[in-house]
Amino acid sequence: MKLKYNFVVRQVGDRMVAVAVGADNAKFNGMINLNETGEFIFSLLAEDTNIEAIVSALTTKYDISEDDAKKAAEGFISKLKEGGILAE
Repeated sequence: MKLKYNFVVRQVGDRMVAVAVGADNAKFNGMINLNETGEFIFSLLAEDTNIEAIVSALTTKYDISEDDAKKAAEGFISKLKEGGILAE
């Protein structure tokens, strides 16, 4: 799975947001607010990846359990799927 559109992630005030760029801006017109974990997962999804790789990266970066990492990843990915942002 990976992001369906090309995004840039920027800090706007005290928030991190992702915005589709180029021609993809016409297909996905909006902003995605990201917390630190969301920003990290979002960056991993720029390349084709899978849930196992994301969970592994989360456990390494944040020194959390595999269960906590999987819950975080699945929750975030679920929201992206609902928004039609992921290509599978």
